[in-house]
Amino acid sequence: MNIEIDRKADAGYIKLSNKKIDKTISVSEYCNVDIDSDGRVSGIELLFISQYMDDFKLWLDLANTAEYLNKSPVTIRRWVKEGKIPYYKPGKEYLFVKEDIDDFIHKQKRT
Repeated sequence: MNIEIDRKADAGYIKLSNKKIDKTISVSEYCNVDIDSDGRVSGIELLFISQYMDDFKLWLDLANTAEYLNKSPVTIRRWVKEGKIPYYKPGKEYLFVKEDIDDFIHKQKRT
């Protein structure tokens, strides 16, 4: 079993098998079920997950953070190394929470 979350699409997918999908059944406006050629469920797609997950956070990678802030990836890396921007580093990549980035922007406001 494998669970994937696509935060941009606001969807999640629970992959139950690697068998080829024969058909997809719409269970509701929030859920589709993939069926293999044996008639077994091979995957479940959940749509609009942010509406029913209170702790759903929009995670951005380095490139998306740079695009969101209209800066270069080099600038974002420099800010990370200087401790100026909040980030997470699970493994080798930098990840950012959009809400944290928004707070970072608001703290930079000058009057």
